[in-house]
Amino acid sequence: MASTPSPAAGPSLAGRIAAAIALTIAFYVLALVIGVGLIAGPIIGWANGTGNIFLTITAFFLGGSILYAIVPRRSQFVPPGVKLTDATAPDLMRLIREEAEAGDEPMPDDVFVELGVNAAVTQAKGGRRVLVVGLSLVQALTERELRGVIAHEFGHYRGGDLKAGPFIWRTRATIGRTIDQLSDEDGSESWTQRLVRLPFIWYGKAFMRITSAISRREEFAADRCAVERVGRDVHCSALRKVRGQAAAFDAYWQQEVVAVLEAGRRPPIAEGFMRFMADEEVRDSRDAFVEESLKRKTDPYDSHPSLAERIAAVDSLPAGEPDHSPPAVALLADPETLERDVLEDLIGEQAAEFTSVSWDDVGVEVYGARARANAEQFADFLEGATIGTVPETLETVPATAYELVDRDTDQQPYAEHVLTSVLGDAVLATLHAHGWDLHAPPAEPVRAVRGEHAFVPMQTVHALRDGKLTADAWRAQVAGLGVTDLPLGVGARQTATA
Repeated sequence: MASTPSPAAGPSLAGRIAAAIALTIAFYVLALVIGVGLIAGPIIGWANGTGNIFLTITAFFLGGSILYAIVPRRSQFVPPGVKLTDATAPDLMRLIREEAEAGDEPMPDDVFVELGVNAAVTQAKGGRRVLVVGLSLVQALTERELRGVIAHEFGHYRGGDLKAGPFIWRTRATIGRTIDQLSDEDGSESWTQRLVRLPFIWYGKAFMRITSAISRREEFAADRCAVERVGRDVHCSALRKVRGQAAAFDAYWQQEVVAVLEAGRRPPIAEGFMRFMADEEVRDSRDAFVEESLKRKTDPYDSHPSLAERIAAVDSLPAGEPDHSPPAVALLADPETLERDVLEDLIGEQAAEFTSVSWDDVGVEVYGARARANAEQFADFLEGATIGTVPETLETVPATAYELVDRDTDQQPYAEHVLTSVLGDAVLATLHAHGWDLHAPPAEPVRAVRGEHAFVPMQTVHALRDGKLTADAWRAQVAGLGVTDLPLGVGARQTATA
């Protein structure tokens, strides 16, 4: 088994800065030679009496595009979250200050908190040091694990990583702009565009491989800083947690939170994530994802080493003391207010107008309201249908969808999916109108509940549509619930209020 390279074997700070500057200069030389050459060539041709109007226009366009793309742009620092102070988060700021002192580094000029399972350092205008800490990261780790993560970030300061960073990121952005300038949005580039673009694509790939290798060395060195502070076992535990919790949080956000926010409501995000992670299937998926990550090899273009390589690189370092520290979230004086502020910063001013909703009420106030609105919008499609006749109504979906999209066969599959979902919503709205409660806890499908009976309309209707459930099985199931004859759509409200 090949040994993992020691971080100490990485290039020195001076070497990294020199490499970044050299790569940047080489790119600008390449761009200037090609750009100026494309413009100068036709001029020389006309001077010699061999000019061609088509070639001149093409060359001027391509050369001008390159020169325009490499003009330096001013980068404006955008605050990456809500600024923390000693007044708003005294205990967390104290921990950060302690880690700065332990690493013999000055305290960051600004500390921001954002929503995700993440931590990062960057540099703003004037060399101001900025530390970003994810709110969900704090909620996922113990205090010692968080110390290790912060120590890792200060390790980037200690290693001088941010000194070479600006050269690398600006050059990456310029290479990307140059390729974009030589590309068409619809992919209909001429052969001349593709030809001129090739050197920049080749250089861009080489640049990414070289600078990504430098970045990976920096990550190894920063990991050693973390282990020095909290020990190998705590650091590796944090690495695994961050990898798994970050993936789980992305799923939670997309599957659970977005729909509630789109309804203009604000759920308790941290509480919901805890309930999401309490689900056995979610935990199994998270653990499987981490195990899969441990098998993954590093790609040459990755800015971070693979999880397995990072763990292997610190394997010989001291294990450290067992972790008996409390949850890091205890460092936050008022996590609910901080969560609200972070959400408003993320979404914008309209978030201040969102009304709060508990996860216990999301079923009725979000999904129930949406189901009623969809049933009303498609009242004609639902006219005369009952819960018992859903299989027959599904048979009309292809023809209805075809007409709904003006006989556009490319859009028809999507329209069929929408109409199937409308049926699921109509069943949900009908059951609620007739006294069923609606539950939508994180990690679970929206279900209608009455006494000992529970029904999941949306998934069941789609299973019927996909052939995973027979029409007879549907009829038997709804008959057992005693809801066969309940009308869908507008009829549901009329029957319920009669």
